[in-house]
Amino acid sequence: MKPDIENAEALASIFGRWPSFHDAEVWSLTYERTPKGFDVTATIHVFEMTSEVDARGFYRLQKHTRVILRFADCLEAGFQWFNHQNVLSELLIEPADNGGVPSMRAIFASSYGLDGELFC
Repeated sequence: MKPDIENAEALASIFGRWPSFHDAEVWSLTYERTPKGFDVTATIHVFEMTSEVDARGFYRLQKHTRVILRFADCLEAGFQWFNHQNVLSELLIEPADNGGVPSMRAIFASSYGLDGELFC
C-alpha cells in the first residue's frame, strides 16, 4: 500500500494490496490551474488478471475498477503520446526531493500510448 496517498486503503481493499497498474488503461487526464501550480486528475481502468484462461485462450480478468487519482500542487508535468488507447506497464509513485517540502513523483510508464511523469 502507498501510505502517503489519501484513501489508498480504499483501492487496496479491492485488490488486497496496492495494484501495480500493469496493463491498466488511462482513460483521461485533466489539468486544473491552482494558486500553487496545477492539479492533474487521472482516470485509470485497473483490473486483476487471473491464471484462468477462457475458451478463446485469453486470461480472465476480474475486479474491473475505475480509479480516479488526483495529483495536487504539481510543479511539472510531461506527457506524450496520448491516443485512442493508453496502456501502462506500471504506475510508480515515489517520494521526491523538493528542498525539504514533502513532494512526490508519479511515473506513468507506457506499454502503449501515454507516457509521462508528474512532480507534485
